[in-house]
Amino acid sequence: MEAQTFSPQLGDLYTLMAVCGALFLTLLFVAYRLGKVTHPDPRRRVLLPMLAYFLALLALMGLLGAFWSSRKYPDLIVRGRQVTVDGQTFPAPAPAEMRLENYESGGLGPSTRVLLLQTPDRVTHAFPADRYPVNEIMGLLRAARER
Repeated sequence: MEAQTFSPQLGDLYTLMAVCGALFLTLLFVAYRLGKVTHPDPRRRVLLPMLAYFLALLALMGLLGAFWSSRKYPDLIVRGRQVTVDGQTFPAPAPAEMRLENYESGGLGPSTRVLLLQTPDRVTHAFPADRYPVNEIMGLLRAARER
């Protein structure tokens, strides 16, 4: 059987990283330029660059948070009766070791479907539906166990 590879869809995180990176560099430039401005009011000479540096720090935190989030989604390869998660190969999980679950957002957004796979080393890997085609993966895994 041909291997099926499932990579996470991370376009929104890449866009967020690009926006936060550009905003960080722009705010650093603005803060540097504001520090060079001579104005008779000393509060304005100090507070505006400080505000720009603070906003640049927030943009940097957004950039690093999006980068960190993008690193936690592994590739999944289903090949016959084997599953490869993040470079480690395991036998296809039994039906008791895989399940689709809905997680309610608590009123802040729509509920999320997550495919949970437990590997023989007792590690549970989560594959959210907004990043992976979980129904297709679940169908392939069920078909692999039936063979």
